[in-house]
Amino acid sequence: MAAEKKYSLALNLGLLGFNLFLSLFETSRAKEHFLENSVVDKHYNFSVGNLVETDKRSSSRNLENHEVTFLTLKIFADKQYDYDQNIYLAEGNVKALINGGTLRSDLLSYDKSTGILSAEGNIRFRKGGQYFRAKEFKFNLLKKEGSIKDAYGILDLKNVLNDLKIDAISNQVKVENSTNDKEINTYDDGIEFSFGNIKLPDNKITRSNKSIGLINNWRFKSNSINIQENGWKSNRIVFTNDPFDSNQISFEGIDVIAEEEEEEDGRLIITSSKTYLILDNRSKIFIGKRTFGRIKKERKYKLKYDNKDRDGFYLVRKMNSRSINNIKIESQPQFLFNRALLGKKKIYENNKIKDNRDIKFSDLFGLNLKINANYKDWIFDINNDFATLNPSYFFDSLRHSASLKKSFKMPIINDSNLNIFNTYRSRAWNGTMGETEIKSGYGGFIEKTKAFKTGEINNYSVLRFGTAKYEAERLNNNEQISLWRNNLFASLDSSYDLWKRNSIDLNDKDLTFLSPIQIYPEFVLRTNINTAYYKYEDGSDQAFLKFSAGPEIRLGKLEKNFLDYTRLYILPAFKIRSGNSPFKFDNATDLRIIHFGFMQQLYGPLVIDIESNINIDGNSINYGKSYGTNLGLSWQKRAYEFGIYYQPSEGFELENFKCGVYFRLNGFKFANSTKAIF
Repeated sequence: MAAEKKYSLALNLGLLGFNLFLSLFETSRAKEHFLENSVVDKHYNFSVGNLVETDKRSSSRNLENHEVTFLTLKIFADKQYDYDQNIYLAEGNVKALINGGTLRSDLLSYDKSTGILSAEGNIRFRKGGQYFRAKEFKFNLLKKEGSIKDAYGILDLKNVLNDLKIDAISNQVKVENSTNDKEINTYDDGIEFSFGNIKLPDNKITRSNKSIGLINNWRFKSNSINIQENGWKSNRIVFTNDPFDSNQISFEGIDVIAEEEEEEDGRLIITSSKTYLILDNRSKIFIGKRTFGRIKKERKYKLKYDNKDRDGFYLVRKMNSRSINNIKIESQPQFLFNRALLGKKKIYENNKIKDNRDIKFSDLFGLNLKINANYKDWIFDINNDFATLNPSYFFDSLRHSASLKKSFKMPIINDSNLNIFNTYRSRAWNGTMGETEIKSGYGGFIEKTKAFKTGEINNYSVLRFGTAKYEAERLNNNEQISLWRNNLFASLDSSYDLWKRNSIDLNDKDLTFLSPIQIYPEFVLRTNINTAYYKYEDGSDQAFLKFSAGPEIRLGKLEKNFLDYTRLYILPAFKIRSGNSPFKFDNATDLRIIHFGFMQQLYGPLVIDIESNINIDGNSINYGKSYGTNLGLSWQKRAYEFGIYYQPSEGFELENFKCGVYFRLNGFKFANSTKAIF
């Protein structure tokens, strides 16, 4: 069994098709000269015949055993020689078919006495989504080691081991060709890194964010790769996720090791002890040890910023989640840097005096605790966030939310969702009235959502009704009041394409220099209608109807360097209101507003992004004020993007400062047209 396991491991590991070369070597040896560590009761046979492909000579060789392991090799070449059954040589336009893979070279030789197989001259190998080119290749069958010189290739890390795996049980050779049959490279996956205290938007040019923490397809090059039984090594390899040349971003790895990792579901994991990030083949940045092929997991340590509850910067330690039956528990201890440096903390809401107080040791620590449980069709989630572990302020620093959800069918509205919730010290934002806080709340609602199409119009509807009790700020002052509220809410979003340029009208290219997808100019009419009725325990009620409509236009294709992309939308909205809410957080405000968004390429990859909502109600005390403003500046490329977003606040108070930076690396599913050499 140990010998069988070693034989199987040798077949399943290696760079690209190198493990299949091992299979090739064994098929070309006579039965009395097989490896000494092979199982002694296996019976190997091979036959050599002459096949004809046009005017070229070919050989067909098969290998079988009583366990029905089946390997096949066919060689086509201008000339083939077999010197005393000791040295085999194929020369001129060599083409070797190995269990679904194809090897091409100018010369292929095998010396049975030394166990060395070598290929020279314009070496190419393809199987499934894997491909490489090289100048010289040597492999010692007896020692199961070798080398490859001047290598270029394409790796599909998701399928590399399946592409090269031989199934000895099912009597079949598994070949999974993950390469696109169409000559097009598609935006497929990616990795994202971000920092800040705001939620960063998706790419508004691609209208998506496919960052899954992993890039599967890479191109690589190396002057020398050393092959070993359980993988391979190299002193230096350069990787790029960009399918085109010249590549926009690449990674130079020093002391690189590749091997199968069982913890990653048998993926091929490539680890670089030193890694340099290279942008546009110019800027070179050291980024330390990196791993390719492993799904990016959330970092154990994160530096975050929260000046409202935690006095500034704090460090988060992500712990491994624990599961008990169907209950999952996640905890994140926190260390509050600014509080430790300043030696003071802010007073929490139950204190009327707003000054700084000396800290205790327990004030230096916080905690986030999440619990998720599933039982049949019920889902339970709870989130507790403590900004201090000081018992004196334990509950005053707590922000809590919990929900119990279930999907079910109701008469008339069919598929619906039930949500029973409770909350404590949750933040709420109500237009130009600003941020307020819901001290506590509990209740439930039933919600129905549906996406549908009416002719050429795309629609998305929401229907929600429920009841809850809230303790929150009164509308006109900071007094806390507690009331039940019954509510009914409905919303309908619609969009209609007035004009859209078809891909046939665009240049025949699959990607642009500045975007991972092809951009289609368009002119769309968007509308929104929402209405609500709230009935409160004190007898008051509130109803409103809001309607907004306006155009969204996208012009340009990001193919030129100057002002070749514009996105603009203007959605005026008006609201009809009856009555007032006794609460601040849900009172219908901003009866006349304009939703505004503008995105513009300035020069090359530099793009500005502005979004805001402006109060245009002349009768409002907040006339001319804005809310929900986002200011962004990004550097957009086909293979990567990075940027910064900022949310200004009135007066620029430090505690309301909100900012975020991000870096995204785009991954592609390579087409057959993608070149290995770069």
